[in-house]
Amino acid sequence: MLLAFSANSIEGTQALFFYLIIYMVTSVVLWSLLLSVNTSTNTERSKTLVDLSYLSTTNPLLAFTGLVAFFSLAGVPPLAGFYAKMTIFLTTISSSLIFASVFAILTSVISSYYYIRIIKNLYFEKRENTTFFIPVTRSCSLVMGSSSFLLIYFFINPTLLMLLAEKMALCLF
Repeated sequence: MLLAFSANSIEGTQALFFYLIIYMVTSVVLWSLLLSVNTSTNTERSKTLVDLSYLSTTNPLLAFTGLVAFFSLAGVPPLAGFYAKMTIFLTTISSSLIFASVFAILTSVISSYYYIRIIKNLYFEKRENTTFFIPVTRSCSLVMGSSSFLLIYFFINPTLLMLLAEKMALCLF
């Protein structure tokens, strides 16, 4: 985000606001996912990665929602997180911040390893003991579903969000 702000242009600020909105939507999906994974054993303690292990067999829709959110954070192309990162990188490259852009792209690739590791935990890690998962509440499922839909929709048609980000950027200049 600081990379887009350091471009010191309207396009950089627009890319910053676009990335912030996409990041907030993705964070809503991830926090609602984490808060909805309730088992009979983790109601009294904090949740860990072990609680997410092999979620695809017990609740495949919840695991797919986590997959979409983590891939969006990693910047995988069919999602809005890719478009947000791409706009930041293109803006900083056009502002002649080549070294900083290349460094940010490399750190983005490194960070995607950690997101993919959590996805591996969601789909492929076996749980040692079987626990009973408490069903997801209706309000939490509506928040996760609408936010996941927005992540995919904003990649297909980002015009509305880009116009909003442009108006926000123009208010600062």
